[in-house]
Amino acid sequence: MSKTLRAKALKQKKCKNLDCKSLYTPWKSTQQACSITCALKIVKQKQKIKYKAETRKMKKEVNDNSRSHQLKLTQTEFNKYIRLRDELNPCISCGTTANVEYCAGHYKTVGANPELRFCEINVHKQCNKNCNLEQSGNILMYRKSLINKIGLKELDWLEGPHEAANYTLDDIKEIRKKYKDKIKHHEQRIGE
Repeated sequence: MSKTLRAKALKQKKCKNLDCKSLYTPWKSTQQACSITCALKIVKQKQKIKYKAETRKMKKEVNDNSRSHQLKLTQTEFNKYIRLRDELNPCISCGTTANVEYCAGHYKTVGANPELRFCEINVHKQCNKNCNLEQSGNILMYRKSLINKIGLKELDWLEGPHEAANYTLDDIKEIRKKYKDKIKHHEQRIGE
């Protein structure tokens, strides 16, 4: 059978080059591109896809074993729980109940007191823009509200010295699981 007859026997295909996609009549049944230029581009596109997949896989492996990444994920879950826990309360610092963005504001900052990062009596609902960002936590008013909310004994403990918390990767993952469970329980209770 001649090449001409064989080409007529094959149906038209769409070029696999993502930039081309034109119709062509292949010379072979395994042909994927309309031209050599497109064939080379397909190879490059496949290499790029493979590289991205490998990079994603490596990044995931690094993130799974990265203490700082796991700490960020855990902090996000903890903060979400605090906002849910305090959703009916006003801002701990200024007392606003306005329709503004709220955050989980730390009384003793994470930078200065990392051991209190996940201490629930240290973190309360706070208006994000006004008190947390513009007034650096509005600490004087925060303290006054804390006395009413948790009492002087707990506040004295909070303001006292604390042992450093050296969280292992497993500790961090366990804390995150604990707060995910608390969030789930809270949401189920509200749904009832």
